[in-house]
Amino acid sequence: MATDSLKKKQIAGALVTGESEEKTAFLLRELKKWLPNPVNFMTIDFSTRLEAGVNEVFPDVILQKCVFHAIQLLTRGLIKEFTKIKKEHLLDHIEEWKLLRRHTLSLEKNEQINVKSLFKFDDVEFSWQIYSKMRKCLFRKDPIQIKQELQSFFSSSQFNKWNGKRMFLSKYHEIFKKKNFKYSVKGITYIFPKIYKAFRAAIREIRKELEEAKSHFSKVKYLVLMNPINMKSHHRTKLRKFLKEFPWLRSYRYLLVKYYYQFRLSPEKRAPLTFLSQLITDTSHPWLRSAVQTLIDNEEYVFRFQHVPELFPKIKPSKFYKVVNESWNKLLNQLYQTQCGMRTIENIRMRISNRLICPTIISLNLLEKI
Repeated sequence: MATDSLKKKQIAGALVTGESEEKTAFLLRELKKWLPNPVNFMTIDFSTRLEAGVNEVFPDVILQKCVFHAIQLLTRGLIKEFTKIKKEHLLDHIEEWKLLRRHTLSLEKNEQINVKSLFKFDDVEFSWQIYSKMRKCLFRKDPIQIKQELQSFFSSSQFNKWNGKRMFLSKYHEIFKKKNFKYSVKGITYIFPKIYKAFRAAIREIRKELEEAKSHFSKVKYLVLMNPINMKSHHRTKLRKFLKEFPWLRSYRYLLVKYYYQFRLSPEKRAPLTFLSQLITDTSHPWLRSAVQTLIDNEEYVFRFQHVPELFPKIKPSKFYKVVNESWNKLLNQLYQTQCGMRTIENIRMRISNRLICPTIISLNLLEKI
């Protein structure tokens, strides 16, 4: 769909089977015939196929890459990056705690487990070592020796470094306070299962902290991506709170805010978009890498709107020539996807004529499918 951004009306449309250089040129050739005046300025998105079609039909046109798509391109790349980070540092971490729990249950049932694969996260591996040493103490035959070795282990520097120490010891002492159990041949049959349960309660508490962090991260990532202009006071309050919990997100927020402000600065004050390369690391998501490189390569086209007053003095500054108006494209897609569908040419023409007030053509490939 081609629209006149300044007059806010549709110029021409085409129903095609897909977006390609050929289909774009198909519409633009007809558009060139219908327009009374030459096309000097055109706003498109970042599709290379669309750009190739424009260059074929209008080789001398001044191109503007859509500002909305420029922002969307980077934020989508960052969403992919944050999702990747969430999986690697939170979801995988939580899954390892669950795996440790399953390992302990299997061992207590005398089942075989795969001990060759070490845990990826240090705190899970350390908890596994704590469990193994504690289990080794419980393998002694003499109940008094078991008690002494456990007490010695609980006072060791290794145990004191364990994050689950506080919860474990509180559950451990409850065994003897509530039920009045003692280390004896009969008593250990009741004590051992409760010691194992105390260990699992400790690692469950650690896992819950991670699950809470996961929930917070899901909220903060969208606040990090928000345009400062659209933020209200409660958004800023929440963002400050979550950035204290995830301080490493500050660098992403700083660079993204800097990017947003480039669209408000004059060409003389604007910084080159090469600063966006600071978002990239060796392990960054391919979408983010591609987005940053695309924006750097198309920087001139993205900020072309800043030079419109110089190029076309008679045109008043407007936000409409900065962006692609996709509302009519969405309308056509909705019409085509309805249950009634567009099953005949007459049906197509009738449905489109009721919604659009511009010439619309249908590609031959689509006609063959009807």
